[in-house]
Amino acid sequence: MPALILMAVWRHFGIPMVIFLAGLQSIPAELHEAARMDGATRWRAFRSVTLPLLRPTTLVVAVLLSISYLQFFEEPFVMTSGGPLDSTTSISYYAYQQFGFGNYGMASAASYVLVTAIALLSFVQFRIFRAKA
Repeated sequence: MPALILMAVWRHFGIPMVIFLAGLQSIPAELHEAARMDGATRWRAFRSVTLPLLRPTTLVVAVLLSISYLQFFEEPFVMTSGGPLDSTTSISYYAYQQFGFGNYGMASAASYVLVTAIALLSFVQFRIFRAKA
């Protein structure tokens, strides 16, 4: 399982980096300059200027990564085929196996559970990262 987790993390590492780079480049340099003029340290400017402005970017990355990790399919399929005693079977891979075995009801139920988990987690993330008014 650690090898599968490491492979998944490595696979999903690039896209968030590009998204965060775009988010960082969208922050106006004048805001950091104004923070320096007001006497803020680098850490304070990062905490007070950069992090709040990266909130929408963080939301996008969090939602995309959580959906990707909940749909964990390719790694167990390619590396272990469910692993020893189904120890690396994910919900997506389980639904795939059940569909292949002809258990269409079980595959459908597993897929509905996955979609419900994704919807609930996305809802929670939108509530956590919503803009503070």
